Amino acid sequence: MRLLTGAAKCSAYNREDVLAAVKSAIESAGGFPPLAGKKVLLKPNLLSDTGADKAVSTHPEVIYAVGKLILEAGGILQIADSPGAGILYTPRNIRRVYKKCGIADVARELGVTLSDDTGFQERPFPDGKLMKHFTIINQACEADVIISVCKLKTHIFTYFSGAVKNTFGVVPGLDKPVFHSRFPDPADFSGMLIDLNELMKPAFVVMDAVEGMEGNGPMGGNPRKAGYILASSSVYALDVTAQRLISMDPAQIYTTKAAVSRGLLNIEEVETAGDDIIPVKDYAMPSTYHAPAKNSWFRKKVLLKFQAAGMLYAPAPVVIKKACVACGQCVQICPVHAVVLKNNKASFDHGKCIRCYCCHEMCQYHAIRMKRNAAGSFLHMFLR
Repeated sequence: MRLLTGAAKCSAYNREDVLAAVKSAIESAGGFPPLAGKKVLLKPNLLSDTGADKAVSTHPEVIYAVGKLILEAGGILQIADSPGAGILYTPRNIRRVYKKCGIADVARELGVTLSDDTGFQERPFPDGKLMKHFTIINQACEADVIISVCKLKTHIFTYFSGAVKNTFGVVPGLDKPVFHSRFPDPADFSGMLIDLNELMKPAFVVMDAVEGMEGNGPMGGNPRKAGYILASSSVYALDVTAQRLISMDPAQIYTTKAAVSRGLLNIEEVETAGDDIIPVKDYAMPSTYHAPAKNSWFRKKVLLKFQAAGMLYAPAPVVIKKACVACGQCVQICPVHAVVLKNNKASFDHGKCIRCYCCHEMCQYHAIRMKRNAAGSFLHMFLR
């Protein structure tokens, strides 16, 4: 089955160019589903209360463009997300995130009232492979149509963060670390994300790939220009196109592999319409990622067996004491209580740590780095 992603080049966040690129990418992907008279949730990536210049969250100009087109199509627009990064899901915190991410200004311009409702509902999913029910924020439960507006980012745990990962934002607040505790293996965690996407079924997705994040994302990496707006009716197809854009091998990405294993995606059937995709060759990967390598005997028979040990290979969080301000968010978000504040600095118990990297994901002060032990560094040298 042919899966289509629309692509439009866009080099900067000025309003006219973004609006034109978003419209072009959506049209190239076959257009929105019917929206007239329907409650439409525009679900951005608002990981934290960080400004748009950090490339952590969906840029407000992209949200404005998608919102404007939803309204023009007759949709009843609502914009909402549940941030991660250790932020308590309270009305006050939600309002602060909306303001700092530029969403409050966008909503005002579009004539939309932002909801600070922090209620949620239990949603059963008997068809789930790993999860049979989820807790979902009210705005997503009450929407007729969900349109996801995600951000292009690498991710230290799942390697890649895009359309599939963005749906995780419908899980309220600090419920998110519970999933990391339950699914410490990135393959299982990604399978859970597929269950969530199959439950919520976003009808359409637009990706802000004008400027993405490279390196140890989704918050600790660096902004990097990629120069595109992408759009698709399939979260899985869009992610494949975005992975190709940054020279990742889709077959190596946990969420994409999980979708393939479920029969939801054939990577070879993903096509691009609109502007040609020119891959960014030197996009920095997360430190946990290794590119495909030749299947040498040594790699197949020896190294991968050691890698299966997981904790031996995976880097562990280490505090940068000069940067740590003892804010305590890493303590709050850790699902296994492997970090405490000691002498006004974060301190990690690597024996408890499950390498979910929630602490690294939420640290706004870039005070946590990843470090492998000697054995892990040796393995990584050969697996690169």
